[in-house]
Amino acid sequence: MRDRAAGAARRGRAATAAAGVSLLLVTACNDAETPDPTRTTSVSSTPSIATPSPSPSHTKSETPEERDARLAGEALVKYWAVVDDLAANPAKSVNLLDPVARDQARAQRQIALGTYAAKGWVQSGTAALSGVTASTKDGKTFSVTACVDVSGIDFVDEKGDSQVNPDRPDRQSFNYTVVKAKNEFFVTRDTLKGKPC
Repeated sequence: MRDRAAGAARRGRAATAAAGVSLLLVTACNDAETPDPTRTTSVSSTPSIATPSPSPSHTKSETPEERDARLAGEALVKYWAVVDDLAANPAKSVNLLDPVARDQARAQRQIALGTYAAKGWVQSGTAALSGVTASTKDGKTFSVTACVDVSGIDFVDEKGDSQVNPDRPDRQSFNYTVVKAKNEFFVTRDTLKGKPC
């Protein structure tokens, strides 16, 4: 009897965990971001440290380490959401990057967005992120990896002509650095160096 109850509890936890991961991936795809027209980049969130879902027979809270890994992954999703929004709406202030990016990542995106605006390019569509993982050695600086699918993104000029390189790979894996500062998370490094995923 106990074996049957334990098996049912395990199946319930597994189903709950699967549903939670599916929700994260759907949310990440809806909030995902866009890349440069000549290269591929994108977003999504699913930190590498998985948190078990509560079940009727056993409840476990998220540890501080698990929470921070999750928030580091979510910071990358927010970063790309802002980049996508700014690329689609060139009249918006690039200062909207301030809550999500700092240092090299912010400077790089500011330059790219300024270049698009100067050329009259506007983005349509968004990138989809999957397989977001976050790891850290010191609890302050996180290495975050994500597979970015930019097949749904286009950049068009004032005439409506696409400016995307036709040889652009649709899906690539990118590494980012996310820093925790005063309980906030910022993308600080975006290497732009992708590999197939």
